[in-house]
Parts: sequence; structure tokens; C-alpha cells
Amino acid sequence: MAYDKDYEENNLEVADEFDEDDDPIADILYEIVTRMGFEDVDIEWEERSDHTRYFVEGEGLGVLIGRHGVTLEALQYLIGVINSRQDLVEHKIIIDIEGYRERRECSLRAQAHEEALIAVREGQEIVLEPMPACDRRIIHVCLHSDPTVETYSEGVEPERCVVIKPLIR
Repeated sequence: MAYDKDYEENNLEVADEFDEDDDPIADILYEIVTRMGFEDVDIEWEERSDHTRYFVEGEGLGVLIGRHGVTLEALQYLIGVINSRQDLVEHKIIIDIEGYRERRECSLRAQAHEEALIAVREGQEIVLEPMPACDRRIIHVCLHSDPTVETYSEGVEPERCVVIKPLIR
């Protein structure tokens, strides 16, 4: 699905009818991003089993990702607060800008498997670098079914990190 703001503005009479291609989160996201001065922004979304993922593409959007995804997390938090206060959609919302989140998830899964192998081989706990809760969750879910290790988080935000503990020595 794709969001086309020009179509909506030129066809206002359609707004009163249900349109499966219209999405209130995409509307809000588009409004925020364009008011920040970004033009030619394309927002697509994909409904998945437990959430809807919004893909934001356009020129120069890297600044919306921020260092280590901090700005992206803030934008997602803002959209989540707006959604909860206005009760727009019931599903979980995940925002991905220029594919950053997809790349980050792949990188974290690879890191989880590598670190689990090291933990088992060396017979020692491996403490990963501090990371946000959404990144820690990816590590935990990735290694949940691995019978050779267990994971847990320790520390206090923003220094909270994942520990990978070997079960087999």
C-alpha cells in the first residue's frame, strides 16, 4: 500500500467514504515529516501479524534516523503517543526510515548468533553494549529458541544491556 497525499488533496469528496488505502498514521507521519521541511516523501505500509510497519522514503531523511536511531525512536514514540491519545489504530506501529530498522534488525540477529557461539565456546557470559529496549528485544527473541544459551537484560536505562549466558560448557 502507498500513501499519495496529492491524490487525497485533489479528491476531497472521497475523504467522507471509507478508503482502504487511507491510513491515519500515514497521514500524521506525512504531516510531521513534511512540516519538518522534507519534500517528496513517500510513505508505504505493510500489515504484519502483530504490527503495521511504515516505510518512509525520500531524499535526506537520514537526519530523521539520527545517531544510532535515536531520532527514529523519538519519532516512533511521538506517533505512538498520538495514536494512544486519539485511539486511531489498535495495532502496534513500527516506523522504518530508508530501511534503517530492517538493516539494524538483520545486524542485531547476526550479532546475537555470533555472540552466542562465542559465549558457548568460551564458557563465559557475554555482555553486549547498551541498547534501547526494542534492540534488546530482538536479541532476546532471536536467541529464545537456542538451547545452548539464555539471555537477560541488566542495568538501568540508558545503560541497560543484554547478557548472553552459556548453558552448555
